[in-house]
Amino acid sequence: MSVLAGAPQRKSVTPALVVLTMAALLPLVLTSGFQLRLAMLIAIYATLSMGFNLIYGYTGQISLGQQAFYAIGAYVFSMLMIKAQWPAAPAVAASLALCAVLALLIGVPLLRLRTHYLAMATLAFGLIFYGVAIRWIDFTGGSTGLAVPPIMVGDAPIGRTGTYYLVLAFTGLVLLLHDFIIRSHMGRALQAIRDDDTAAAALGVHVTRYKLRIFVLAAVLAALAGICFSVVSLRVDPSMSEFRVLVAILTIAVVGGLGTRFGPIIGSVFVVLLPQVLVRFGELETLVYGAFILLFLLFMPHGLAGFLESRAWRRFLRSRVAASDRAET
Repeated sequence: MSVLAGAPQRKSVTPALVVLTMAALLPLVLTSGFQLRLAMLIAIYATLSMGFNLIYGYTGQISLGQQAFYAIGAYVFSMLMIKAQWPAAPAVAASLALCAVLALLIGVPLLRLRTHYLAMATLAFGLIFYGVAIRWIDFTGGSTGLAVPPIMVGDAPIGRTGTYYLVLAFTGLVLLLHDFIIRSHMGRALQAIRDDDTAAAALGVHVTRYKLRIFVLAAVLAALAGICFSVVSLRVDPSMSEFRVLVAILTIAVVGGLGTRFGPIIGSVFVVLLPQVLVRFGELETLVYGAFILLFLLFMPHGLAGFLESRAWRRFLRSRVAASDRAET
């Protein structure tokens, strides 16, 4: 009973606020629209990965269908804007609600599965949606996709900087929600399910209910990330549900750290910025990128965030502070 009965984990929300403050100041220092787009992609991938972090990193449910919800959210939002002429705010709300209902409907039967069976079932869902998106041309535009109208403020488009702050606002809300869940009683219940769902049930945790809630939440966060991507790129197409999106999510989990507070953000920075650095390697870019992933798997199995939260890193920092104090005296 001690696993769940104590007070919630005492982790300050200050680091999350510091991250958001730094992100809010980025447009003041970035020198080009391309750099601002990269910053928006980092925020979008962080939103997408925070849902995956909750469902897999904290609950232990291997869901490989997040890219489908990512695309579904974007498609529904775009079609409501284009064909139904809805304003942006109701279109966002309706898209998220539809994804929540869909996740609930498929989550009830799928979450009866475990381990690789759940992984394969959710992966199959993603493949099915990709097939539908690329073949249902009258509805989805096929491989060409759909052009998304820009968000308007009055009679004028919101602009690139306005789009950045809109995306950042959504990512900030998701980050605070992600942080709150981790620090709350619910976060401790999710970790208990991950470690041993039979023991968690014996301690009074409603395992099925928690699994379903977090599955739906992860789907909604993926849909929100997809909506943000459609707003940034002004286009939605079947590539959003391709396997490469899932690979990006898994890479973020490996590099940032699965089951950590800030792993999704750190991993997203890596996934978005490293390819820009590796362009100089030309044909060797994929090889070097793979070598980086392998090094993380071998030497940092808990990712960068896991390393920064480790006792070894904290001891190193304390030793450096102590050495600095001795030097000053």
